[in-house]
Amino acid sequence: MAKEPIVAFQFFNVPEDKQRLVKDIVGKNLEGKMDSYFKKIYAKKDTAEIRIDYTIQEDKKGKYEWSFKFNYDGKNFLYTNKKAFKFIEDIVNHAFKRFKEFLSKQPD
Repeated sequence: MAKEPIVAFQFFNVPEDKQRLVKDIVGKNLEGKMDSYFKKIYAKKDTAEIRIDYTIQEDKKGKYEWSFKFNYDGKNFLYTNKKAFKFIEDIVNHAFKRFKEFLSKQPD
């Protein structure tokens, strides 16, 4: 991919090993699963920018709450939790899955 999305993150009360796991899964989603979607965005507008901001925190019960904000060429898609997840890796995969579904429904 010629252009790369900008990724920013914050973790609260999340152990280092879980933070590394999340970052790895985000990277895998960006490199493989989202590549074709991002190419379309960049192809439509040479100056398009894609930004992903996410925040994940572990609650007192040991479950994870999150917020993923996807911004692409000035448009926003927000994915937040309705209930906490037990497995942190599920959060990332669900967020990117929902973003892909959202992008696939956008008009060309």
